[in-house]
Amino acid sequence: MRGSSRAGRGVASRGATQQSSAPYNRRIVLDVIRRAGRISRREIVERVHLSPQTVANITNDLQAIGLIVARRSGGTRSRGQPPIAFELNPDAGHSIGISLEPGRLAAALVNLVGDVLERREVPIDTHDPRRTLEAMVAHIEALRVLPARSGRLFGVGIALPGPLVRTDISFVGPTALEGWSDLSVFDALREATRLQVFYSVDSVAGALGEMLFGVARTLDNFFYMHFGLGLGGALVVNRSAYRGADGNATEIGHIPLVPGGRPCYCGNAGCLERYLSLHSLAEALGLDDVRGREAEVVSALASGSSPALESWCEEAAARLRDAIGVIENMLDPLTVVIGGSAPKALVTHLVARSQPLHPSVRGGVERPFERILLSERQEESSILGAAVLPIFELLAPRLEVLQQEESRRGTSAVEDLMGQRDSARAGRL
Repeated sequence: MRGSSRAGRGVASRGATQQSSAPYNRRIVLDVIRRAGRISRREIVERVHLSPQTVANITNDLQAIGLIVARRSGGTRSRGQPPIAFELNPDAGHSIGISLEPGRLAAALVNLVGDVLERREVPIDTHDPRRTLEAMVAHIEALRVLPARSGRLFGVGIALPGPLVRTDISFVGPTALEGWSDLSVFDALREATRLQVFYSVDSVAGALGEMLFGVARTLDNFFYMHFGLGLGGALVVNRSAYRGADGNATEIGHIPLVPGGRPCYCGNAGCLERYLSLHSLAEALGLDDVRGREAEVVSALASGSSPALESWCEEAAARLRDAIGVIENMLDPLTVVIGGSAPKALVTHLVARSQPLHPSVRGGVERPFERILLSERQEESSILGAAVLPIFELLAPRLEVLQQEESRRGTSAVEDLMGQRDSARAGRL
C-alpha cells in the first residue's frame, strides 16, 4: 500500500490536552504563527485542534511576554472591524550567530524572524583556539551593546565544520578546524560572556535555519546540502536533524564517489568534497582561497573567460548530479535544499549544468517541489543557521524535549512560560 503523498510536507500541528503539556501547546501555536507569517485566531484553532478558549489564553500569554503582536488584517468587510491576526514580534528578542570556517570568523545579530540586523566578518588564524575565543568574545561584546536594540538576548549559536566527535578524519585537512583537540573553548566562551552558548555542525545549523526561516519553512522532511569551503549535509526528519550514533551522520563530503580519484585528506580517495567545494574550486584556479574573490569568480562565470573555471564547473556539476542521485535513492527526501557560503550565482550555475538529473526514486513522483531547492539566504545561511540555535527550542515544538526539562530551575519569564531549558553550560544542539 502506498504511503500518503503528504508525507514530509508541513501539516497541521496538533496540541496536547494534558495540563503538563501547556508549554508544548504554546510552542505549537507559536510555530503555527511563524509558519503562516500572519494568521487569525480562528485559523489557529483549525490548525492546532485546541479549543477556542485555550487558543485565546495562549495568544494572550504570548502577547503578554511580547513574543507575538496582534494587528488588524487588511482588506474591507461589510460590517464590523477587520479580524485580528497574529505574527511574531521581530523585536521580542535577538540571538548572535557565529560561523567558523578555517581562516574565517563571521558574526551577526539576528532577530526573532530571521532578519540579519548587523553582520561582521574577519580573517583569523583558526588553528589557535585561544585566539579564536578572543575574537568571538570581541564580536559578541560589540554586537550585544549595539544601540537601539531592544528586547532580550537569547544566547549565542556557533556553526563549525564537523565532525565534532573525534574520528579518524576529525580535525584533519584544510576544510576542518585543525589544531582543535576538543571543544572546551565553548565552555570558556560561556564563562567569558555569561550567555547561553549552543554549537552545532554547520550543515545541521544551516538545515535548522532553512526550516525556521528559509525555503524549507513549510517542510517537515528534507535533505540539506551545505556548500561552503567544504561540503556537508543534514537529513531533517519530522523537523529534527538526524545525527546518527555519534553525531556524524550524513557527512556526504567524504563519500568516495570517484574510483581511483583525487586523494582526500580524510585518508580515502575520490571523495565528493574534493570535486564539489570552494576549496576544490580554489585548487582548480590556483588560489589559496576564493573567499573575498567571489565577485571575480561570478564575473568570469558570466563571461566564460576562464577555461579553468569552466573545466571545474563541468566536473563539479557531474559530481553534484551523482550526489543528488545517491541522496534521493538512499533517503527519498521530499527535496534537496542547497545552502552554504558559496556564491548563489555559482550554485545556480552548477545546478543548471547538472540537469538532467539521474533517474531516482524521486524522479517522476508527483510532488509540489523541485528535486533541488536553492536557499534564498545562500551566502548568509551559515551565520543564520548559527543564530537559530539559541531560539530553535523556543520556535520548534518537540514534546520529548519539554518532558526532559520539567526539572529546570531559575528560568526567565519567557523560558518558564515556553518550557525552555536553563543551560548550565555550553551545549550542542
